[in-house]
Amino acid sequence: MKLRNESHPMENPREPIPTSVNSATTVTELFHRVNSVIPDSQKLVTVEPEMLITDALDLLEQHGYSQVPVVVGQEVLGLFSYQTFTRSVISLGRVATKNRKLDPLELTVEECMDSKPKFAHVTDEFVEWFDVIDRSDSVLVGAPDQLQGIVTAMDILRYLYRVASPFVLIGEVELALRALMQMAVDGDTLSACAHECLKDKYDVERMPTELHAMTFNDYIQIVGDGRRWDHFQPFFGGNRVRTRAKLEQLRDVRNVIFHFRRKITVEEYETLAANREWMLRKARTAEARQKEVQQ
Repeated sequence: MKLRNESHPMENPREPIPTSVNSATTVTELFHRVNSVIPDSQKLVTVEPEMLITDALDLLEQHGYSQVPVVVGQEVLGLFSYQTFTRSVISLGRVATKNRKLDPLELTVEECMDSKPKFAHVTDEFVEWFDVIDRSDSVLVGAPDQLQGIVTAMDILRYLYRVASPFVLIGEVELALRALMQMAVDGDTLSACAHECLKDKYDVERMPTELHAMTFNDYIQIVGDGRRWDHFQPFFGGNRVRTRAKLEQLRDVRNVIFHFRRKITVEEYETLAANREWMLRKARTAEARQKEVQQ
């Protein structure tokens, strides 16, 4: 057995992906390709073909892996996984006889590996390898004589989660904010709020009176305005100043994300996630009270 590294720690799936030109080393790093999906902290573990299955299975369990490359020197001979082991046992079991019983634990890695694994190039679009990963749970990266990494289905899932989650969280927050405002005031009252709270920003002819025509900052001005707080307090609760501060935090992070100004920090992501949970609590409370009234 050859250990190129000892472990493969899971990257924090909540750590945001770089989203601006300034945070990328080269322009091509802005594109989502195979090299983007390989975790920066990935540490490959390889096994030799002569290793007993018992040792190989123990190694997979020890590191929490589903597969490992089979390597001699610098040459990749195959890929061993729970899947290839199961297939080999089934196949060998079919030829076993009463006089020649099969003991799966006496097999070696070579007898249970995929001897023709697929190799992706670091500049490939990772979507091109979805079918292979769907069948085999992973794809090797590099070439038979130059192994550069391995990409699993979970690597892709974590990567896409990290890319998409800030946008998803902001989307949830903004739609929930609109919904709560609609529950708080009817159309006429919203129009009156807009004319009162947004008069310094818009001419009368251009005044938005429907939520879908307003900006996130317009929502803040209306909800956070002391003159109209009595309409919104039952739905947002607590103190108007704190509510406005939370919404302003969300607005600032939203602008960074949607305008691709820079990579958001871990602290900003945590603030976004915490305020999303706050908004969810307000939505659940509002719906529960609405159901209570209807009953």
